[in-house]
This record gives sequence, structure tokens and C-alpha cells, in this order.
Amino acid sequence: MKPFLLPTDRMALLKTLSTKSAPHGDMLATLSGPLPPAETARVWEERRPTEGQPLILYVHIPFCVSRCAFCGFYAHRTDDAALEAYTRRLLQELAREADRGVFTRKPVDVVYFGGGTPTALSADQLRRVIGCIHERFTLAPDVEFTVEGRIYAFDDARVRACLDSGVTRFSFGIQSFETDLRRSLGRRNTREELLGRLSDIKAMCGERIALVADLIYGLPGQTQEDWMTRNVHTVHASALDGVDLYALKLFPGLPLAQRMEREGKWSEEERIARHAEACDWLAAQGWRQLSCTHWGRNALERNRYNHWAKTGADIVPFGCGAGGFVGDWSFMQTGDLEAWSAAVDDGRKPIASALRKPPHHRARARLTDQMERGFLNPADFPDTDLSPLLENWEKAGVWSRTPGGSYRLTRMGEYYQTRLSSLLSGVLFASQPGALEAMKAAAQTLRGRKGPQA
Repeated sequence: MKPFLLPTDRMALLKTLSTKSAPHGDMLATLSGPLPPAETARVWEERRPTEGQPLILYVHIPFCVSRCAFCGFYAHRTDDAALEAYTRRLLQELAREADRGVFTRKPVDVVYFGGGTPTALSADQLRRVIGCIHERFTLAPDVEFTVEGRIYAFDDARVRACLDSGVTRFSFGIQSFETDLRRSLGRRNTREELLGRLSDIKAMCGERIALVADLIYGLPGQTQEDWMTRNVHTVHASALDGVDLYALKLFPGLPLAQRMEREGKWSEEERIARHAEACDWLAAQGWRQLSCTHWGRNALERNRYNHWAKTGADIVPFGCGAGGFVGDWSFMQTGDLEAWSAAVDDGRKPIASALRKPPHHRARARLTDQMERGFLNPADFPDTDLSPLLENWEKAGVWSRTPGGSYRLTRMGEYYQTRLSSLLSGVLFASQPGALEAMKAAAQTLRGRKGPQA
């Protein structure tokens, strides 16, 4: 089979798309060697906001009250003294970057507190960090300001601190409304407690804050009826303004992965059917599909961060383990809490690595933008010959052609959107001048990292 062409037999297609993709258009960034520390610092200091792109501040809080069975990102257990020390240093990092004056020259379009669990911060700590951002940076009048968190321990004082400080969006990792299933995953609130607390928060915030939640399908013991009646239908009956519908991602070695190996995982056909049924039902209830996985009930939910973060926005990282992008470079701050603390105490931006983006990153951002929203317009990529793929992928059933000449993803295409985007990114990369030489250099780098061959 020619590269990137898909089999049209359904079983072969599902097998192909459920297998991790081969190296693709990001390989130049993922395989390039790390810069020396001094060079990394210089590259960061030289970055400036990108003309015409949104500006995002991402603030990372790597603390959780407990580790959930499905989570591969757990870092540090919540501790009062550690959180206070972290808050003080986070304020230092924010102030130093603001004092440089580089990212205060244009309004900030999005602020996102991720983790971890940002709601692990106390009400006072939330006020101080949010207040510092408002004081030291210029926020756009319509800024989307999100705080991620868990319903558990998100008390009225914390809600009020966020509301009074200008937060516009709460994103909760609910994952499931099924009490027994939640308990088996390490979640603490019952279904009734979740729904009651969502109603209470909405009553406090009204139309000033959008309430959004994540739901996961494919969890152990979850049936089709459970997924629809006890989760998707519940979203519509709740106080939520937006919802993300995700397929379960298993991280090797975690207890949940071992449990799923024993009890059996949902097949790809079942997962596609769950995605399709949920999307069709929400659409019938009047919800708006904002991306292949995200839905909004009303105008409160805009989903700007999740959209712009994947489509070329500048993201300035703050906090231990935070990542970001500025212009042609991607950055990752150290995930080692001691190293991050030492860098902040020394007055240094704790960037651990800087990678130059692949040469096609602007075209890739445009492609990602379209695929995230469920379509592809070949006319927007005149320098890349997509003709071998267009008819083949239509026959495979991942998209269909519209009267205007673009291609709309089917529900199956939405389910596989990230995999399909990866393949298309490879096509874009291959069309770039010097792509072959770049691939050879990347392959040589990879061989060097693996050491001499036997």
C-alpha cells in the first residue's frame, strides 16, 4: 500500500488507524538534538510575540489530592506547605517575565491554569496568583480565563476567589457520573454530589463563568446504556455549558491498564459507535459542535484555549512542567520541582528544552485547525498534492466531499482525527523543499541516540 493511503476494507482500516502512526511531519522537532543550557536560555530571551497570533499564558499546578487510576500525569501529592512555597515562587516567575516587558506588549487572549489540579490551591493562593496576572499583564476585554480542577474540595471560598478575580471558565475532570465506577477510579464525589455542586456553582456564578467537564468512554464495566443514559444524557440535564467527550487512553503500567487487560477493552468499533451516538444525540438537543470532541450548549462556552493551543498560538509557560510555543520554537520547563524551584530562586526562567518547529509548522497549524473543526479544504494547501488521498480516504469512509469542494469528516473520521491529522502532516512535510535531506538527518540523529548497531 502506498504511504498514507488507507485500506477500504473496514476491518483492515480499523486495524491500520488503531496502530500508532509511523514518523510523520513532527519528526524534525522530536528528533532534533537538545540545545545546551546557555543556548536554550538565549533562544527564550530572544522570543517575541508572533504577529497575528493569539497570546496565551499557561500556568501549571502539578499537585493533586490523590492519583486517579487512569492518570499518567500525576506529579505531587497536595501538601499545604509545598503549595504555599510553590505559590510564592510562581508569583516570582510571573513577575520576572512581566518585568522583561516582552509579553506585556499585546493583550493576553487566554489564560489557562492546568495541572495537576489548580483547585488544590487555597482561596487566598488563587487570589494572589490570578491577581498578579491581572496586575502585571494586559488582558484582552474578552479574555478566556480558565481554571481546571476537581469538584472535590472546590468550596465556596475558592469559587468566590476565582469569580471575584476575573476567571471566566471552570473545567472539571468529571470523567463519569457513575458513582461506583468513579469510586473504582479513585474519584471521591458521588453522582448526586457532582450534580448538586455543579448547580450550586452555577447559582453562584450565573452567566459570568462557563462550566465545562470532561467525560471518558471506554471505562471498565461501562456499557453503551451507561455511557448514554448516565453520562451524555446527564450532561444535558446538568448545569454544564460545555463538555469534552474522550476515548479512554491507557497508560502502560498503571493499575487501570492492568485491569483492562484482565477484563477486556472496548473494541474500536464500539468506541466509534459511542462517539457517534453521543455526538448525534447532543446535536439533536441543540448543542453546538466546536471540535471533533468538544460541544457547547450556549455562547458562554468558546473553547478558545483547546482550539488555539493546537493551531499556532503563542503560549507562554509558567510553573513546573509547563510547556509552550513562541513563534518557530517550542519550549518545555523542567518537571523536576527542586530544579524548577532553584531556577526561580536564581532569577532564571526554568526552561529545560527548546526545539525548533518543523519547517511546515504554519501549514500544519492551518491543517490542524481545519481537522479539529471536522473538515479539510484542499484549496488551502496549493503547494501539496493531496489528490491521491482525497478519493481514497472518501472510499475508506473517514470523510465525504461537500458541494463546495472541501471534505467533511464522518463520525469515524472525527474519532480518528488526531491520527488522520498526523498522516496528513506527513504529506505536508514531504512536500517541503529539503524534506528528504531533513529526514535523513533526523534518522541519523536517531541512530546516534540508540548507539552503534550490533
